[in-house]
Amino acid sequence: MYQLRIRALLSALWCQIGLLTLLLVGSRYFMFHIFVDPRQIIGHAAAIEHMWLTGIRFDLRVAAILLSPCLIAGLLIAAREKGWPWLARCARAYLGLVAFVVIMVSIINFYYYQTYHDFIDIFAFGLVDDESSAVIKSIWQDYPILRGLLVAMAITAFDIALTRHFLTPRRRPEKSRWPVGLFALYLFLTLLLFAVMARGGIATFPLRRNDSQISTITALNKLTPNGLIALSWAVGDHNLDVRFTPVSHQAGTVLLRQSGLDSLDARTPVNPWLADHKPNVVMALMESMGSNMLVFDHMPDNDLLGALRKPFATDFVFRRFVSEGNGTAPSFAALFFHSPVQNISHSSAQQVPLRDTPFALYKKAGYKVIFITSGSLMWRNLGNYLPYQGVDQVFGQETLESLYPESRHEVTDWGVPDDYAFRLAAKLLAEATQPTFITILTVTNHPPYIVPPHYHPNPVFASAQMMAHAEVPQQAQENILRTYQYGTDSLGEFIATIKSSPLGDNTLIAASGDHQMRRLRAFNPREQFLDRAVPFYLYVPKVILDNSPWRYDPSRIGSHKDILPTLYAYSLADTPYQALGGRNMLAPSDDGSRAFGYNVDLWVDSQGVYPLTGRPAFYPWTKDGGLTLQTEAGPVDKSRMQRFTAYPALLRWQLNAKIKGFTD
Repeated sequence: MYQLRIRALLSALWCQIGLLTLLLVGSRYFMFHIFVDPRQIIGHAAAIEHMWLTGIRFDLRVAAILLSPCLIAGLLIAAREKGWPWLARCARAYLGLVAFVVIMVSIINFYYYQTYHDFIDIFAFGLVDDESSAVIKSIWQDYPILRGLLVAMAITAFDIALTRHFLTPRRRPEKSRWPVGLFALYLFLTLLLFAVMARGGIATFPLRRNDSQISTITALNKLTPNGLIALSWAVGDHNLDVRFTPVSHQAGTVLLRQSGLDSLDARTPVNPWLADHKPNVVMALMESMGSNMLVFDHMPDNDLLGALRKPFATDFVFRRFVSEGNGTAPSFAALFFHSPVQNISHSSAQQVPLRDTPFALYKKAGYKVIFITSGSLMWRNLGNYLPYQGVDQVFGQETLESLYPESRHEVTDWGVPDDYAFRLAAKLLAEATQPTFITILTVTNHPPYIVPPHYHPNPVFASAQMMAHAEVPQQAQENILRTYQYGTDSLGEFIATIKSSPLGDNTLIAASGDHQMRRLRAFNPREQFLDRAVPFYLYVPKVILDNSPWRYDPSRIGSHKDILPTLYAYSLADTPYQALGGRNMLAPSDDGSRAFGYNVDLWVDSQGVYPLTGRPAFYPWTKDGGLTLQTEAGPVDKSRMQRFTAYPALLRWQLNAKIKGFTD
């Protein structure tokens, strides 16, 4: 009878292997046909085949690992006939739970890719750390939760019924028993195959993360792992993300050389006039002000700039520019904490003051340092963390509601409308008695995309070209357009207010998006850069330009790392600062070693774009001088590849040095 029980268990497990693999392959099939542009894969049949074969290996690995506990427990418990009924009940529950988890994670991975153009990654934990009620409400409104649960439960019920069929005891004739040798061989081959599947193959090393990089086509690389594998990588990355360790000077020297930089630090030019006339400085990090949406700006039918249109025409704007992170938290941490760890503000280092940050630098230079957000100060623990970093005053949703009672009737899931934050900034600048550095973080251009009732939007229109990129119906897309316009208009009105007052002669204003606009499909590789691009807007008063060297070249390449060094150059004279590869975007002569843009997914230079995931590839700019790329990938030399690896490691090294110090 032991043989019959084991055969019944193995039959159930093999059936489960087939079902789970079918579910995972089916998920990849739908994602492939929905998210991959057919024009992108012409001539890449071998890469597509490689994606399917490697993807199935990942699927079998997940299935084998998830079912192994049931296999091992079953072999032990099935030895006793009295334990079989208990085992059968537990196996049905466990296998049903496994099927449910696989389905739900696959659904989540589908919509995660639709929104973020990536499989589940470490940023998912950032969503958990955001305002939980707002995230839950946005997910409920934007995604088919009930439909997904119903589908998952229906398939799970079928799976449980199937398992019950295999594990229900049946009287079998004696001749149905196999010879002992045949049964032993069957059991041995099953254990061997489970071990091979759990490793992902019979090669020297088990199937690993690097094996998912099968092509120069980013989308194929993203679809190769399934949602469960991607989630396991994200968990590992998250665990590493909040771990700080001491570092050695020697390691930093090596990374610096490999990064192609001569120093982590820089110094602003000597400027006696600027030393005697310190201006105010305002830096606005704008929610979702991505260039992937801005390219659809078209007057008069689709106004995406509002009051920002005039400043964009008369001041400095750099468009070949990328955000450092692909979410608000990673970009904010990179800009203002010099941290590649997005969770630093609520990590074990949350009470550690960081030297050389923008807050610390302006504080040391005699500035009053202020942070304003239209959202909650409890987001990412900023209300508690920023004072440790030298911020004198922090203002959030709660303060804005008190100062502007009318805002209480316009609160969304993420905070009050952005224009109240800009109003407060203008008020504080007008009342300032010392040079002031203000950082503004906006929130309104965010799901559920609600335009405040007091705002009267200009015309918007979702054209056919835009709808080819949109992931929502036209009416919802046009609501997103109005919210985008509201955000840029609020910034534009603030700039106009400052310029029309005496503050216009002694206030620098900079603004950039924190990441790309969500819910817009990117047709890669042509739009790889555009999908991560954000504009960098800069206003420098004429009197400062008249007393400082500068040259404006709108074609210069840059990223978030360059914003603060540019502001330092026109506000702080003869001042050392931590550059981290950043440079003054208006320098008369550009620094070639620092003339690159860095996003966690892309490296950008004057020649083109190099994806930092997948097989090394180079995509040149199109010859029209725009923001799109040629579709034919070129090779990448070893020195560049070394630089691409060393630079993010260097960012991590310097943060560890600040928090934990040195080993030598």
